[in-house]
Amino acid sequence: MKVTTLGAAAGMGALLGAAWAAPPAPPSAEQLMALALPGWRDDAGGRLQTATLPHLQGSARGAYAGWHEGVNQVLAEPALVLHPDADHLTLIAGLVPAAADGKPAAAHLTPMALAAWRFERRDGAWRLAGSQDVFALRGFSGSASVRAVALSQRQQAVAVEYGSCFQGYCGSWLALYEVDKGMLRHQPVVELALSGINVNGALDCARRLQPLVKPAPRDTAIRDDGSASAGHDCYAIESAWRIDAAHDRPGDLTIRYQGAISRAETHAAAPVAIDQRQVLRYESGRYRAVSGFNPVPPI
Repeated sequence: MKVTTLGAAAGMGALLGAAWAAPPAPPSAEQLMALALPGWRDDAGGRLQTATLPHLQGSARGAYAGWHEGVNQVLAEPALVLHPDADHLTLIAGLVPAAADGKPAAAHLTPMALAAWRFERRDGAWRLAGSQDVFALRGFSGSASVRAVALSQRQQAVAVEYGSCFQGYCGSWLALYEVDKGMLRHQPVVELALSGINVNGALDCARRLQPLVKPAPRDTAIRDDGSASAGHDCYAIESAWRIDAAHDRPGDLTIRYQGAISRAETHAAAPVAIDQRQVLRYESGRYRAVSGFNPVPPI
């Protein structure tokens, strides 16, 4: 394990057991990882760790390819550090299954696992105050985007966004996890589709969505002969979202969807423009729709 110097004001500040002398600034994500996972260091060998996964709902459907219940060999990297106040920190790490040779073993359907640890400063030193094993499995190819989001002036959440494409169908999704006393609730306060695009999923979709959606370049010699099938929708819908966090209680989640869709039953007509706003309100630990709807078709 490498010894980290934390600055002149902290003296040597060497890492000792589960605590070190408090530096003027909070510890780095890498220093917190070394506290949470003894032996962790920021190199190929040091990132190799073990993690225990609980019962995996839906594993029979292949949704968690690459993971199994119990102990897994993983590659662990810091994803996010939350700073609720001057004396508390929460570290969130992203875990990816590792093969016997220590390299990533993530297939297309392999989600990233997210785990969390809570730290507090006592007597001038940062100490591990609590650990949370894997609280979420999200993403594709072992990857997802993780960032902090304010729900209100007092409450915080972690947004996990992820997406992928398969056989011409592309989508992206959001799962939002509320922070409760420095740890993450296992059930997201909301999970929904953010985008859906199948312009390259069927030969006629690029034509059917014009002029609202520009056709994307194709890497195939097959061409649309104009004999469109009425058996499928064509769509290209994206979105942007925000939360009104200016109040003491969680604010509304607003999502604006934009794009175009050509329904199967009206495939010969012009596409319909999408400019849809959906509003969800926080009630009893969940965000529930109070107006509008999500126009992204199931993928």
